[in-house]
Amino acid sequence: MTRLLPPWRSILPAEHGSWFMLGFPLVLALLLRPSLAGSCLGLAALSFFLGRPPLRRILQGQKDPAQARALLLTGALALGFGAGALLLSGPRFLLPLVCVSPLILLALWADQQRAVRSLPVELAVQGAFAGLAATMLVAGGGSLIESGRAWLFITLVGGANLAHVRRILGHAHGLGPSALGWRMFSVHLLHMLLLGASALLLAPGGLAGMLWMGWTVLLYLRALWPYRPLPARLLGWREGGLSVLSLLLLWRTLS
Repeated sequence: MTRLLPPWRSILPAEHGSWFMLGFPLVLALLLRPSLAGSCLGLAALSFFLGRPPLRRILQGQKDPAQARALLLTGALALGFGAGALLLSGPRFLLPLVCVSPLILLALWADQQRAVRSLPVELAVQGAFAGLAATMLVAGGGSLIESGRAWLFITLVGGANLAHVRRILGHAHGLGPSALGWRMFSVHLLHMLLLGASALLLAPGGLAGMLWMGWTVLLYLRALWPYRPLPARLLGWREGGLSVLSLLLLWRTLS
């Protein structure tokens, strides 16, 4: 970046999946309830997200002044955008933020400990990101029921995708039958939860709800398909494309 700050590559998180986990909720919230206050909260969340790498390096004992300045910059941006959202919308959005704060703290702790590879922790991270979307919806004038429903489906869609990708990676890394069996169990469990919630809450809503229901069935069938080796880049693009389709369909269904 400059001599005052470290290079971009040392600030931008390297995990491509985490960008989808953050981007999906934030974009969906802005599609559902576009607002200046919601945009400020989204920028605050992005600033907080970018502050994780320099925070981790400082806690690990690195004494690079540029990393400290990067942390101060991202922290100041997060506080500034958060204050802007508070001035624009009032304190109402603080309620969902407080509700998901334990998940946010767990996600931050896991990131600093580099313990984000277990499914329960990854689900907590997905729930934290979904909570940011719920907060943005309330800041944009949405009801708590609307924001809670969005949180539920963002978490379930993200969780089902996580279970699917973890199963593929388990095959790729040559895990034993027992470990693969547990990963397959999580695939069934999370997809069934997504199907059940969709049938109960969204399918009765008309054509958009029925289309979403059909899409969740296709996602489940995709996850049950026999494993076939794929290059990591191709897998990433494929899952990213499916996430974009899920985003658009869920937007139309929740609108």
